[in-house]
Amino acid sequence: MFTKASDEPHILEDSSDDKDSDVSEDDDSEDDDTLTYEEEDEEADDGRPVWWRYSIDELFEDLWNCGEIVYGYDVQEEEDQVENQDDEANPAKTSEDANSSTEVSEAQIRFLQQQWHTIREKYVREVHLVPIVHEELKDSLSNAETGDTTTTTAIPSRGISQLVVPNRVGDAGPHKGRGVYATKPIPKGTLVSDLDNGSTGIFKDGHSWREFAATLPRMTACNFIEWSWVQTVPPAHEGDDDLRNGLTIFVAFDESNLLNSADWDGIEANVRCGTPPSEEGGERGPCRFQYYAARDIDAGEELLIDYGEFEDLSQQGWTDIGL
Repeated sequence: MFTKASDEPHILEDSSDDKDSDVSEDDDSEDDDTLTYEEEDEEADDGRPVWWRYSIDELFEDLWNCGEIVYGYDVQEEEDQVENQDDEANPAKTSEDANSSTEVSEAQIRFLQQQWHTIREKYVREVHLVPIVHEELKDSLSNAETGDTTTTTAIPSRGISQLVVPNRVGDAGPHKGRGVYATKPIPKGTLVSDLDNGSTGIFKDGHSWREFAATLPRMTACNFIEWSWVQTVPPAHEGDDDLRNGLTIFVAFDESNLLNSADWDGIEANVRCGTPPSEEGGERGPCRFQYYAARDIDAGEELLIDYGEFEDLSQQGWTDIGL
């Protein structure tokens, strides 16, 4: 959903799920960097993998060199230019090409969906701190709706989204990469994004998040890092024991990852966190898990949020949680 590991705008180029420059759409292994660094790199003195105590920046820069994937340059050798890849071999594009059209191809969308699916299923298998709608659960929900309690065929989970309004992924222009656009008018006050929708995972400590990131394929790991955010969630009321309260790492498994921040364009966000005020000039509810249209949004408009509403822009939260 949001850029976390750097101060740069959210440039999700189609070179890894929109972003990697050395992987084709049809490569199921995603770049065969599926070896964990426990296997591939030197181990730490205590026998643990070198990434065992890495910060988020060290994971992003030293372990995976994610700048090459996410921003199109080598983090350690920024002066080197990344070679362009043939679009027929890879749905990814360079940043220059990415800004030449407002359309995002079906191949690029499928590439993104593959990444979200990979992260979602790994989270369900290994973490699962909060309810996640995945293939088996979605099938169960569908069966319950139809009264069928015997069918066990899995239903693909890629249509599940934190975004609950009609939208499309498009090119957001120079320095921004991909963005999310309304496909129908959205009246002011409409619920736009819902973290209770079964498409957002959490981590409550830095090390479990670190291990999750370090054991993903490189391309997916870089996107996972880029799409994670840390937020201090206020309780809904006295006695609220929601596990997500307090300092928490979030990651969405859908196109909400591509929402850009309005301040990059120097404008007001048209989607805001927290329940809208009941009367004009009133205060919004606390920023927890729902985002609403702050004004009427036209069809074709980019959906823009304010990152500063839900995260500390100094990124101190990552240090506080152990990263």
